[in-house]
Amino acid sequence: MDKNLKHSNKPTEKFTPDLKNFETSLSYEGMELKAHKSRSIKDLKQQYAR
Repeated sequence: MDKNLKHSNKPTEKFTPDLKNFETSLSYEGMELKAHKSRSIKDLKQQYAR
């Protein structure tokens, strides 16, 4: 085998899509990102209270 074909020890980079492109891609699928709503701890406790 050729020496150039061996795997290197470099860490692989994680792919992160551009947010605008990702939103466009989702819109083609008929989906969208959830809107980020900041809520207080009190509101969350009330929502998830049993």
